[in-house]
Amino acid sequence: MNNDYNHTAEFWATIIRDFQQIERAMPIFDADRIDIKIKGRQDILQASNEELDDLLSKFNGNPHEVVASFLKKHGILVVYQDTLVGFFDIQGYSEYIKKTDLEPVIQKINSFISRVRISAGTDAFAVKIDHWILSDSVIIVVDTNRHPLFAGSLEVFLATCSMIMYDAITTGFAIRGAVGGGYFYKDGEMMVSSALVDAALYEKEQNWLGAVLTPMAVKLVEKAQAYEIKIKGQTKIDLNQLTPYIRYGAIPWKQNGRALDKPHETFYIKPFEMADKDWATKYLPPYFNDKVKIDNSHCLYGEA
Repeated sequence: MNNDYNHTAEFWATIIRDFQQIERAMPIFDADRIDIKIKGRQDILQASNEELDDLLSKFNGNPHEVVASFLKKHGILVVYQDTLVGFFDIQGYSEYIKKTDLEPVIQKINSFISRVRISAGTDAFAVKIDHWILSDSVIIVVDTNRHPLFAGSLEVFLATCSMIMYDAITTGFAIRGAVGGGYFYKDGEMMVSSALVDAALYEKEQNWLGAVLTPMAVKLVEKAQAYEIKIKGQTKIDLNQLTPYIRYGAIPWKQNGRALDKPHETFYIKPFEMADKDWATKYLPPYFNDKVKIDNSHCLYGEA
């Protein structure tokens, strides 16, 4: 077997401990195996080095995906933990449907969906972005079972959010969103996610056509920074270096909204390469006439 696919019990135990379902993972060196205690279960699950090494070729050498597959095989829920979820909602969608003929509606929506699928279709090496399009909403999430959040996945994810906002406005859709942090689980039609709830709550609290990074999302980025420093002694994660996709500044929150932590200034998504002072008249549909939201959004679409 390829030496790249031969790992010690200690290596596999370290990867297994990254999963939140694990209470402990103990390498048994003289038996070349790992004894695994799952939270809430009395029995001890055993995995041999050979069994896990053999799966590496199937998953292109990615140990986190090997462990995720192993856990699923043994009936254990595998959740994307400490992940980021982008939630984007088309504004005035029902009004658009009412006032537009069927064929133009289908063509325009199909154009937007096609562009989103291109933007959100990343699946390469340690970075995988999942996406779903549900009627007037777009959801994207970082697969943190492929690899815990790191500089590469963070940049691709935020770039994807930036492109979604660009694709929406240039297709003629006003869009608003948020990036939330937490866990994410999907199985068939079932979707359960604290990160999605976090994003959806903050999406509704903004009074512009923008997308804020929630306080929880920022905390998870900081947690990923701390983890890299602990493991490697340094980190490449730095939100301030991703200015093509995000900015830091004042957020126009709605008045008298939910009692959430709403920092006056924080990070938000910048639509990719948008700097068109006539963006509103050029791209917004005629039915969208919310002057306050438009005025609040000039820093997103009209300024470099």
